[in-house]
Amino acid sequence: MRLYEEILQDFGFSREDDERAAKIMKDLAGEKLLDCSVLEFVKGKSVAVIGGAYSGESVDEEIVITAGKAVNKVEFTPHVHVTDMEEDEELLAELEEKGCVLVLHAHGDNIDRIRSVVPKVRRFVGTTQSIPFDRIYNFGGFTDGDRAALIAKRFGARSIKLYGFDFESADNPIKLKKLKWAKIILKNGGII
Repeated sequence: MRLYEEILQDFGFSREDDERAAKIMKDLAGEKLLDCSVLEFVKGKSVAVIGGAYSGESVDEEIVITAGKAVNKVEFTPHVHVTDMEEDEELLAELEEKGCVLVLHAHGDNIDRIRSVVPKVRRFVGTTQSIPFDRIYNFGGFTDGDRAALIAKRFGARSIKLYGFDFESADNPIKLKKLKWAKIILKNGGII
């Protein structure tokens, strides 16, 4: 949790807002919240984690996890999609209908998205970056990309290959700062 505290301080984010978002997700979702054991199919498999700078390179791994808006860049349904729900809610509902496990993340800045997306999907794994509770999990991570990679590690992936992870270029200074933290988190996790 030390890194989380540093990130809150660096961005001026509120732990209380993160916790409120997680509670709203829990209350809205109810029985839609899946037990995280649904992710155990990752164990022992080679996993591709696809980030936002993905440009269509060939992916040979057994399991594909997309992160955030990277899902718009792939022409297939990933096995798992990890997101704080910036994508179109219809797309998220469609992914879930096709058998993709959605991992939806609650944080203080996306309460409107939680209220919009949760009613439109049938089931998902819920995550928070604060204290986990009642099927709202904290697998670590800060951005969709590093959270996706940590999920692969947490559920026992044999290998993890990152596609479309560019820590040096972003369209704004806030995004660049987020990428800096993502790199630190992935290094700490032994993924890069």
